[in-house]
Amino acid sequence: MEKLRSSCLYFSAGLFLLISMFTSAQSLNKDNKLIIPNTNQAIIIDGVLDDLVWKNALNISLDIVNSPWDNLPSPVKTEAKIIEDGKFIYISFLALDPNPDNIHGFLGDRDTTWGDDIVGIKLDTFNSKQLNYNFFVNPFGVQNDSISNEVNGDENRLWDGNWQSFGKKTSTGYQVEIAIPYNILNFDAKNSEKTWGIEFVRFYPRDERLRISHIQLDKDNDCWLCQVSEITGFEHLSESKNLTVIPSMVAANNQQRDPYDNNSDWAKNNDIDAGIDIRWGVTANTLLNATINPDFSTVESDSGQLSVNNINSLYFDEKRSFFLENSDYFSSNYDLVYTRNIADPDYGAKLTSRTDKYSYGIFVTNDQQTNFIVPGNVSDDIATLNTESHSAAFNYRYNFNKQLTLGLISTLRSADDYHNAVAGIDAKYKFNDSHTVNAQYLYSDTEYPEDLFESFCLGDSCLTPSTQCLFGNCEFTEQVNRTNITDDFSDNAYIIDYQFKTELWDFQASHEKISNLFRADLGFMTKVDYQKNELGFSRLFYGDNDDFWSETLYFATWYNTKNDEGDFLERSFDGGIELFGPKLSLLSVNIVQATKTGLRHDDSVLTLANNTTLFDEQQVKLYAEFKPFNRLFTGIGYDFGDKVDYNNNRLGSFNEVYIEITSNITDHLFIEFDHTYSRLKADHVTNLSNDDVFVANLSNLRISYQFDVESYLKFSLAYIDVEYNPENNPLIDTGDIYKDLSTQLIYSYKLNPQTVFFLGYSDNSFQDDYLRKLSRAEKTFFTKVSYAWSL
Repeated sequence: MEKLRSSCLYFSAGLFLLISMFTSAQSLNKDNKLIIPNTNQAIIIDGVLDDLVWKNALNISLDIVNSPWDNLPSPVKTEAKIIEDGKFIYISFLALDPNPDNIHGFLGDRDTTWGDDIVGIKLDTFNSKQLNYNFFVNPFGVQNDSISNEVNGDENRLWDGNWQSFGKKTSTGYQVEIAIPYNILNFDAKNSEKTWGIEFVRFYPRDERLRISHIQLDKDNDCWLCQVSEITGFEHLSESKNLTVIPSMVAANNQQRDPYDNNSDWAKNNDIDAGIDIRWGVTANTLLNATINPDFSTVESDSGQLSVNNINSLYFDEKRSFFLENSDYFSSNYDLVYTRNIADPDYGAKLTSRTDKYSYGIFVTNDQQTNFIVPGNVSDDIATLNTESHSAAFNYRYNFNKQLTLGLISTLRSADDYHNAVAGIDAKYKFNDSHTVNAQYLYSDTEYPEDLFESFCLGDSCLTPSTQCLFGNCEFTEQVNRTNITDDFSDNAYIIDYQFKTELWDFQASHEKISNLFRADLGFMTKVDYQKNELGFSRLFYGDNDDFWSETLYFATWYNTKNDEGDFLERSFDGGIELFGPKLSLLSVNIVQATKTGLRHDDSVLTLANNTTLFDEQQVKLYAEFKPFNRLFTGIGYDFGDKVDYNNNRLGSFNEVYIEITSNITDHLFIEFDHTYSRLKADHVTNLSNDDVFVANLSNLRISYQFDVESYLKFSLAYIDVEYNPENNPLIDTGDIYKDLSTQLIYSYKLNPQTVFFLGYSDNSFQDDYLRKLSRAEKTFFTKVSYAWSL
């Protein structure tokens, strides 16, 4: 009886889909464009799909798998409907599944369920084939949104729009309702009838992650956005004032103590700040963001990263809403706008606008402190000026046609006795579907404070080098020489990149040069005095139906770098294979052969010739991951081979193991754990000790209980444990141990991205040679409240 009931359900659903296909055929105009209907009836976003208005909606069948399959029929049925009322675009999905128990979908915070079963749309509101919004929802209604930029290939998943969704699992699959307000979209309001690009997509992860669409895609054309269908209508779209005011309050109780003094009391500091954000849609395609006394803190802590034996700065994602909205307007070939450099502003303003032909963005802020990267060609470091500064960025892009795009970009940072200004031009030209050239040229003008170089000095003074400045016994560093510059200085940088890409082949060639005195202090550019030539290719093979591996990817990359004078820096060749198989499995083998320059023997000069040692590294990198069932993911990596010991300027051998496990224990409870074990060995100069240089362990643990799509309780832990061998670190002074433990417990309620409530606690403990155990040095109790008023 149960089997008969199930069969009837599938027969009814199939008949309904057949009727929908006929109905959708009636919703095409003579140019085969979709026509979006308009309604004045109300829709309740509850995932039930019983509103009468859906009978008048445009029906779309998603029945084509265009990745990894090549436009083959879908194994599952999916129906979408779309309609609008002048204020919202409404979309519904009916996603059938023959085995609903295998659905990958659980409760979670927004933008955390991209790997689940999801349905949604890609929306190009200017039909420019260059930028689109992505709105996707999992079976529980958890939202995933982003903005994709076809010009530079970036996808900004940190953008959060204010839209509605609801999902519901059923006995035959799941169904979703979505409402997207026009006031979160940029579009051209001049014409009454509008034509936008649109694609309806379902992701179906089982043995493979199938991408199911309503259109076919030519994968020899790497611009998938250029191939989406068009939808016309929107005549009844009404422009509202689109003004949102978001007052906020942040309160924190910060406590610190001296961990080396057992009798030390906690020093307490209570801090309460009120601020206001304003979001004004000046027109449908122009947005003004302003903020006064903003809370620019990141509520959730960053995951831990190992910095041992690392001579480059660590990169952290931006999480603050003011910088995230329309951040793609400031992207370019180089990372010139890295807003984590802006730490503590009092105000900020940002204006962005887009049409089908051009886009521009500009923002200005101040900062109570000034942080920026001092780059180099061997190492880099962070400079901090204890003075207020002002920052600004501007980007303008013009689309001449579908082949040619030109852009202008400029950034500025300024303070007392300090400034850095960058201006540049970039271009992208598509010869055809497969051949593309990108190029960018930049010019910078900079002034450093006269005493900045002293902050990088390892001794009392670096005004003049000592007679003998040998590695391990030198007060100078590369950054002393990079900052000990009087008066203004200027220089340039450029990059040119060619790419040939089809479904099976990908070839890339690039050349870049970043001159000695070039600086981009608002960005994340760690290299100067640097030239690089790079070649790379990959070849994809599809397996047959009876093959264990569904896809096989071969790849190889070669690059060579040198400084402005042509002196050698680094050469590397790596090649490997990636195998994709059942249970969403991946097996990767990568072999690397590299020759690298060590640190300078005499750091008082920037010369490389006869001032460095070359080291040959050979490494093997292995990685495997799979999802044995829908609630569990596991990945493991193992790297081994040669590695430069930069602290002692010699070649060592290393082993590194990485393990990641994530599990949805229930629909509400999620656990994520990853651990990295890293060990570096080198020959001991006296043979009186073991050959360990260091052993490092890093663990990250996150446990989240999601009450519903709006609220969760999350515990986070990051633990770093580094054990040094002082007897085998002859050129640096190290202790035996360094341990650091950070924890955070936070309750979050998010009605939408702007209306939020946070209540949390965090602390930090550490241990070194002078402490017998981990000792807590900082703890904070905090809360944040903000509410979005739409006027």
